[in-house]
Amino acid sequence: MESKGRLYQWAAEKVQSPRATLWLVIFFLLEVVLFVPLDALLALYCLERPQKKYLFAVLAAIASTCTAVLGYYIGAYLWTAFSPFLLKYVISPSFFAHMQSHYLQYESWAVFIGAFLPVPFKAVTVSAGACEVPFILFLLAVFMGRSIRFFALSKAMGRWADPIRRFLRNSLPKVCVAIGIKIVLTFAFFWILGHG
Repeated sequence: MESKGRLYQWAAEKVQSPRATLWLVIFFLLEVVLFVPLDALLALYCLERPQKKYLFAVLAAIASTCTAVLGYYIGAYLWTAFSPFLLKYVISPSFFAHMQSHYLQYESWAVFIGAFLPVPFKAVTVSAGACEVPFILFLLAVFMGRSIRFFALSKAMGRWADPIRRFLRNSLPKVCVAIGIKIVLTFAFFWILGHG
């Protein structure tokens, strides 16, 4: 039991450091290039420092929205340069056209759902830029989706802190492996979907 909780204990100690809040913001700002399970990171912060859980949710939402803006502009300005490669090797032109029609039809609702649900957020932001979703609608949808998601997570950590802490203390390595598998399967899913 003690060895199982060692990873959790190490992570919990980092959350208590003087620069922990700064690191949280940096991790969420780097969301566009990192594959760190940020929901799990925010959950750990809320469990170990519950008096600041809503502050953490606000900071995570703001930082994640800033990252989304970067992803949007990458999609908007670099799509032309990289689209020949992506449409040939990553996704099919028909899949991109299908995705573009969804954005044109639902616009901010599609972005909001992508920001709220546990789907690849990088793909949502970059594709929204490539599909030319109106920027203001994009920004509002992302901020609302991320805020609701992170506040709900913070609230859950406050309400069920003890059973969640016990679970993570005993299963954190397995949770990390499961998240890694999910990331691989998500990319595999989109690759298969794009080539189907």
